[in-house]
Amino acid sequence: MPEITFIFGPNNSFFFDCPKTWKFHNIPPTLRQLFNSSMTPSWRIAQPFCMALAPQINSPEPVWYVGCKVLAGEEKILYSQNVFDINYPDLSRWTKTIPNAPRSCYVTFGQGYSYFASAPGRGSVWAAIPSELSDKVQKAYDTPCCVALGMNNAWFVLWPDGYYSWKFYGGYNGLDKILTEAEPRSVSYLAISPYNRDHYFVAFKNRTIQYNFTGAPPEWMVQMHEVFAQWQNEIAQAQRPASLQHLPRNKMPYNPNVVSPPSSTGMLSPPMSPMSQQSNITSPPLSPQRPQVYAHYAPVPEPTAVEMPGSLPGGALLEPPVMPATQRPPSVNVKRKKFFSKIFD
Repeated sequence: MPEITFIFGPNNSFFFDCPKTWKFHNIPPTLRQLFNSSMTPSWRIAQPFCMALAPQINSPEPVWYVGCKVLAGEEKILYSQNVFDINYPDLSRWTKTIPNAPRSCYVTFGQGYSYFASAPGRGSVWAAIPSELSDKVQKAYDTPCCVALGMNNAWFVLWPDGYYSWKFYGGYNGLDKILTEAEPRSVSYLAISPYNRDHYFVAFKNRTIQYNFTGAPPEWMVQMHEVFAQWQNEIAQAQRPASLQHLPRNKMPYNPNVVSPPSSTGMLSPPMSPMSQQSNITSPPLSPQRPQVYAHYAPVPEPTAVEMPGSLPGGALLEPPVMPATQRPPSVNVKRKKFFSKIFD
């Protein structure tokens, strides 16, 4: 799973997770209570691996899913009781077939009944996603490690080798330019909101982030600034000479070369005006029938007999097995060609 994730949920909710902390706002009450100190160790979340926030459809609150480690030490998948199984029956069944599912399963939701889920080496399963996205997933040799489902059929897909594709249909202003100008294979995680066509969050492998929370409740930035301040403090601490580690903070010499926190690069701050806790995006009318579910499973390699070196004559060494050539979606192949042409031209 990515080191840094940001999950956009309905009703102006979000969940942010990074190695040393997590932040959230307006998440469903039944999910929030799992983080309370009063919760028993067998249910209290100690480390979330994958969080997903779904729309509120025929349920008393928005539906949610989390793969996590609880305080008692067990790794579990927890989700909205009863409703999750009803709204996403195929997804529920699929997660139960995956070994080490709490850590392995990546799940994300879009509008309506749309979702995408994948697990390394176990393929993926999805419903109601854009046809262009499903076409790329089915044609790719590898299983995606990150998928984002946005408004108006917007989507993004990232593969383990770092190549990615996207189509935003005019939404998420500025993100298309960010991805186009980014170094090849530099994105580690990306999320776009299914509820606001301006909101996005992208993390890069160099540990920088860029985002747009314009119009979000001020509570979002209050919490995120706490994270940024923590990052700044960690960077400053790492740059202090060992002889100064134990000096009082007000005695620490000023260092003009202290690096700014990762969030300072190209981030857009929302206006600090009060906002409604409800989403201002109207969801399209939902069909009473759930969409057809599709699954794409990773190919199972054929068993191959391998001789051990001890059985070879004259101490000969084995040649390494030849790996099958991987095929990328057409748009990704174009990205690869452009990258190498810049090097050798």
